[in-house]
Amino acid sequence: MNSAPRFRLSWVPTLILAVFLIPVSLGLAGTWLPAFGWFPALDQTHFSLQPWRELLDYPGFIRATQLTLITGLGSAVLAVVATLILLMAFYPSSLFRRLERWLAPVLSVPHAAFAIGLGFLITPSGWLMRLFASLTGVPVYPPNWLTFQDPWGISLILVLTLKETPFLVFMALASLPSLKVSQTLWLGRSLGYGRTKIWLTLLWPQLYPRLRLPFFAVAAYNLSVVDLALIAGPTTPPTLAVLVNRLFNDPDLLLRLPGAAGATALLLLTVAVLFSLRLSEPLVRYWQQRAVLNGRRWRQALGLHPLASSVLGLGVVAYGGALVVLVLWSLAGPWRFPDALPQFDWSHWQNAPRQFGSALWLTFSTGLCAALIALILVIAALENEVRLNYQRRDFNAQRLLWLLYLPLLVPQIAFLFGFQVSLIWLNLDRHWWVLVWSHLVFVLPYTFLTLSGPYRAFDDRYSWLAQSLSGSRWQAWWRIKLGMLWRPIGYSLATGFAVSVAQYLPTLFIGGGRFATLTTEAVSLASGSDRRAAAVSALAQQGLPLLGFALAALVVSWRYRRHRDLQQGGS
Repeated sequence: MNSAPRFRLSWVPTLILAVFLIPVSLGLAGTWLPAFGWFPALDQTHFSLQPWRELLDYPGFIRATQLTLITGLGSAVLAVVATLILLMAFYPSSLFRRLERWLAPVLSVPHAAFAIGLGFLITPSGWLMRLFASLTGVPVYPPNWLTFQDPWGISLILVLTLKETPFLVFMALASLPSLKVSQTLWLGRSLGYGRTKIWLTLLWPQLYPRLRLPFFAVAAYNLSVVDLALIAGPTTPPTLAVLVNRLFNDPDLLLRLPGAAGATALLLLTVAVLFSLRLSEPLVRYWQQRAVLNGRRWRQALGLHPLASSVLGLGVVAYGGALVVLVLWSLAGPWRFPDALPQFDWSHWQNAPRQFGSALWLTFSTGLCAALIALILVIAALENEVRLNYQRRDFNAQRLLWLLYLPLLVPQIAFLFGFQVSLIWLNLDRHWWVLVWSHLVFVLPYTFLTLSGPYRAFDDRYSWLAQSLSGSRWQAWWRIKLGMLWRPIGYSLATGFAVSVAQYLPTLFIGGGRFATLTTEAVSLASGSDRRAAAVSALAQQGLPLLGFALAALVVSWRYRRHRDLQQGGS
């Protein structure tokens, strides 16, 4: 039987690379040229370093850079440390299996919605202080503390750490089964070593290389995040990404040039941080080797479980409390301090369809289209990879897929301005499909991250057997492989949809103000005084991804029940 595929898929990796390399390449070029004075649209046609001088002289630039390093790098390191603590304390256990079931809902919560809810929870007039005041009678007025948007960036570090830790745990779970954790722990204990030392000296050195790319993506995102920094970060001065965003949106058009220089500086800062993290790895390995050879067993890890329980409890309180307080504010009428509960009023939800209806539809349609396109491209690329393996062909096309992660490592603001300028020059900036394209740049990597593991782990002997019976590779894939991979495919689609819903800067830059999504509405309302409208928009933004994951779970459950009923009926 001829084993050659009926449909050739060798062009798919090239198409995927073009989908995101074109925006990134055009965007970087369109940002670097204005950074050195070349911007013909503003009658700037001579290269110079004047934009850099203006950037260095801009008020707050040095402090903004310091805040970026502190909040971005600090939160990334804390997230990976929190991930390690949770794994050391609870993996593998029944508690961790229960935590795994909650990862999908937690990961689906958009960054902006979580930051808004956490702000309503921990501000001096937030719900935690209201509960305390209603129980104790003090204080009578909200205290004059800075617990959110503090000038040191502590609240931003907290929000970023809480949001990125579940992502790193999720990425670790994809690699842990191949490390044989239970057997390694059993062997280490039989030699008298404690759980902490086994993890730090045996398991973590094997796990970290597989987490390096997600960790670098988290560090790059935290250094360049804008929407979370607008909601939870310091304001005078803000972080460097927010400062650059202000320059790009300033009424003085000539400030786009120092803004482009600032975006380039942020890119260089991100590259320097990632390079420094890579260079620091030998030092960590040296410490691990010394820890292996020093002979200490660390049989008692005093404080590990209380510390891990505190990390877990903080996450539960933050996510649960943020959701509850968003619901309360969305239903609140008059709510005076220190009342623990408001007088309920449904008028904000009654006005929601008129206020957010168009943004809801645009968010849903854009996210669904971007997620579907990404899913189709990723499945085609992975299937092409399988066929290359099967036919012993060259694997260069597979290696090119590593470039898929480039948009996660390059700061968004470093190329989106240039991509916007290129689209305006090509007269393509007003089209909805360009907005979908800009979201697809970021949806593709996460879809590939989610689906590649289960797809590569699939035992293709099932497909070979089905193909030998049906004589059709397409029928074997459609009836057997797709059915067995329905669950990861459904959750990958939901993940891509959630990533699209959370996109702020692509909508802001590529949309150019023509398109308003729930995310842009939530961020703009978060800086206003109407907490009720902000809560409604944040809940709507949070509800879409949750609905996507719920539908994916329901469809998967229905499909498996139907398959089981067909099997029982056939028997």
